[in-house]
Amino acid sequence: MVFGISYDRPRSLKKFKKKWKLPFNLLSDSKKEVAVKYGADSALWTKRITFVIDQEGKIEKIYRKMNVNTHAEKILSEITKKK
Repeated sequence: MVFGISYDRPRSLKKFKKKWKLPFNLLSDSKKEVAVKYGADSALWTKRITFVIDQEGKIEKIYRKMNVNTHAEKILSEITKKK
């Protein structure tokens, strides 16, 4: 399962998903509760961090630095190699 979390409100996220034809859901963290718990909070916006979480809810890997143009392909490649 893939989803993104943002400080934006649900209505904005719905428009963003539609505009970019994203194949996954975007969740609103407007109160910044999730970002704080995962160390992704900052003054203006969330840090771009990707967490790979297994079916048991355990964090398997954290990506803190990424190239937005190749990041998704890299993660999918790594995940599919594990199966």
